Amino acid sequence: MDVITVLGAMILAYGGVLAVYYRLLSTEKKKKTSDLMLKGIRSMRSGNLDRALIYFETAYTYCMETDKTDGAAEALYYSGLIYREKGDIDGAVQYLKSADKLYFQLKDIEGNKKVKDAIISIRSLKN
Repeated sequence: MDVITVLGAMILAYGGVLAVYYRLLSTEKKKKTSDLMLKGIRSMRSGNLDRALIYFETAYTYCMETDKTDGAAEALYYSGLIYREKGDIDGAVQYLKSADKLYFQLKDIEGNKKVKDAIISIRSLKN
């Protein structure tokens, strides 16, 4: 009986350690995503578009791993803006449409509006 009690306690302790580990890992990824987005925006504003793209693509990956669809949509939106700045109109529209789909899933009206405004401005540049 004592062996079973000790074994049960060990299993519970192990499960608790695993739960804490995965919670910390998830929290770290969320913090890292915010940090990547901030660095991406700073790089974009300073004109280092290639570095900003790397930050946003990495943030997108982390957001998708942690089911942070709102962060993924933001990363796609900013990536679209960068492609617009680089003159890749088709790439910009592709990223913005992907962001729009995520915003639609989230029922984020403001996100949809800013994407649509960006697409309209791109199309006016094209004409």
